[in-house]
Formats: sequence, C-alpha cells, structure tokens
Amino acid sequence: MRSFVMAGLLAAAVGGMAATGNAGPTVGDCQDCHGDKTIEMTLPDGKVRSLFVDEKTYRASIHGKAECIACHEDAKAPHEKLATVSCSRCHPDASKSYSQSTHGIVREKGNQDVPGCDDCHGKHDIRRVQDPKARTFRLNIVGVCLQCHEDMVIEEKYALPNQKVMAAYRESVHGMASKKSGLLGSAVCPDCHGNHLILAGDKPRSATHRQNIPTLCGKCHSGILEQYERSVHGKGMRGGIAESPVCTDCHGEHTITKITDPASAVYVKNIPRTCSACHDKEAISTRYALPKKRFSTYMDSFHGIALEYGMTKAANCASCHGFHEILPAADPDSPVNKANLPATCGKCHPNAGENFAKGFIHVEVTPEKAMGVFVVRVFYTIFIGALVTLFVLHVGLDLLGRRRRARAKAKGAKE
Repeated sequence: MRSFVMAGLLAAAVGGMAATGNAGPTVGDCQDCHGDKTIEMTLPDGKVRSLFVDEKTYRASIHGKAECIACHEDAKAPHEKLATVSCSRCHPDASKSYSQSTHGIVREKGNQDVPGCDDCHGKHDIRRVQDPKARTFRLNIVGVCLQCHEDMVIEEKYALPNQKVMAAYRESVHGMASKKSGLLGSAVCPDCHGNHLILAGDKPRSATHRQNIPTLCGKCHSGILEQYERSVHGKGMRGGIAESPVCTDCHGEHTITKITDPASAVYVKNIPRTCSACHDKEAISTRYALPKKRFSTYMDSFHGIALEYGMTKAANCASCHGFHEILPAADPDSPVNKANLPATCGKCHPNAGENFAKGFIHVEVTPEKAMGVFVVRVFYTIFIGALVTLFVLHVGLDLLGRRRRARAKAKGAKE
C-alpha cells in the first residue's frame, strides 16, 4: 500500500512539474544550448564546469517527463547564472531530515566539501532507487559513500575514520555478500547509518549509537536479537549500563568477517581475548562485582592451553557460556548452571556425569583458593627447576671432564 501511495505522490509531483514547465522554456528550448557538448563555464576557483546535458539521459531519469523549469524556476532563454535548485519543494521530508543530519548542518554553514542531494542522487540522471543504474541502488550506494570516505584529503581535513577501515567493508561479510555475490539483502551503508538523517554515533538519535546497535542489527538478525535481549548483556544495556557489550563490541563494525576467518574477533581462537576485553578489566569487574582474572585462569586451564597450541575444538568461553543468550550461572536456563553442567560438558565429553562436572575451569592458584593445586604447582616448579639445574650441571661437568681427558691424552702423545 505504501508503495502505491508513494507512486501516486511522485506521479502528482512530476505532473505538477510538467504543468509548471508550460510557462517557460521547454527541454527542447534548453537543449538548443545545453545539447552542445562544448558548452562550459569557468568557476571562481578557475575550474571549468561542463554545462552539457544529455537529453536522452535526462529523459530516462525519474524526472524525465518534467520540463527544466520545474527545478530551474528562474530559467529563461537566454539566461544568466541560475539560482541553486532546491529539492525541498518536492521532497520536504527528505530535506528536513537532511538539514538535521551531520552533513546538512555542516553544509548549511557553507562547506561545499559536504555532500548535497546531487552528490549522492545525481543531477539530470537521477533514477528510481530500485533501478540497478541508479547511484543509490543497493549495489551501488557503497561506492557513492566511499567517494568521500576513501578520500585521504577529506579524511585528514575532518578527522574521519581511517580510509582503510572504511575500505575494509568491501572485504567484510556484508561487503562480500553485497558487491561480490550481488545479494540485495546484505547490509550497505544506509542500512546502518541512515539515508538523509545521518548522525554521529555519539548522538542518542543516531542509529549507530551504542544503545541502538542491537535493534539496528536486529533488523536483519531478528532471531539473534531475541536471544541477546534475554541475555545478561542485553538486560544490562536496557538497564542503562553503557559498558554492557553490544554486537559491534564482539563482531566489529566495518571489518566484520566470517567466524571461520582467523582474523575475526569471534574466531574460535580469538574468543577468549574478545571476552577478556571486558572480563579482564579490573575496573569493570569491581564495579559490577564480576569474578576476576577470567582470562588468565582460562589460559592456565587445559582448555586454554590446548586452544593456545592450535586445538580449535577445545572449549572456549562461548562453548560453555553461550554466544548471544548468555545468562547468569544462577539462572536455571544457563548452560553453566550446576544442574546443566553435565549436559554442557557432555557436548564435548560424552557420558560426562555429575562428578565430571564438579571440576573448575577458572581456578586462581593461590593458597586461599586452591591449596592443593598451589602446593603441586610450587613443588613441580621447584622440582623441575632443580632437575634442570642438576642436568645442566651434570652436562657441564661431563664436558669439563672430557676436555681434561682430551688435554691429558694430547700431552701424553707429545711426551
């Protein structure tokens, strides 16, 4: 229904534009001059701008049925420099959103480095967004955004995100699906940042503000959003705990890659370090009464050592605690709840019983918390150290003896 309404409004607008055009020069009249490929003007900065308009291209555009005067209201034949075209007359909602955006606010101050309507949509070649030839078509829009966001001069001038980070989108799971596989459902720039109302990520209204990230990603990943909202992290974020992790804290932003990619933050070998970004911070652990030294105790465990040495099937944080629906251990549905540990451990260790699950993964080796392990560790540290020392001493004495015997033998031969 919405598409029919929009189509009707567009038809009315174009019809009105065409009607308005009857009062002034027609496209044919304008083409008498602007159909000449050599027509141009010199700008104040010395640059030369072509004033040629390809009639065939214009007629194929979304405005192709309208006369030039519909947009260039002050056009006459002949004419001096015309006033800047205002798209807001026909597109008030989009114009209002743009005026409130980061781009619009800066452009209003006279900064021409910031993109305006024509920089993204084009001028005389504007097509419907569903048209594969449109600049704003889903498979083309990333290239439009990167015209500025890959420009080193623009990047340095306005302290924009590094162009390498922006370009990394192309190699991300979203970029690969969109550009290389042609999947129209894959996320492109406007899906996350918006179309006309693009705001900085620190603005509460911004789609990419921390508190809005789960809902944003949930537009495509709805099932995962439901799991996240039930998790301790999701409840924390809804409760106003800004430090509670959201999608991008674990998966990244423009650099999101498949979980099978060794460079991914959620690749099996990288998960412990990703989780430790929060769970190994003393300030966070203290503030929210979380168990401390989760990373170091895990890396000291059999699982951590096995993972460190390349055994990717070894259990990591997510293997036991879950991925998106992480629940407190006291929750009956948590996989690390005491009642569920046999089943959780049994995923890797078939027939693991209750006694098997009584062991601890996060063991802090101190006399207060694990006396037995502490004594064994100290004993073996001293024992192995002494053994190595004696071995080195034995080898040294043996070499010294061999050298003395060799000298004595050489001396006897001379005599």
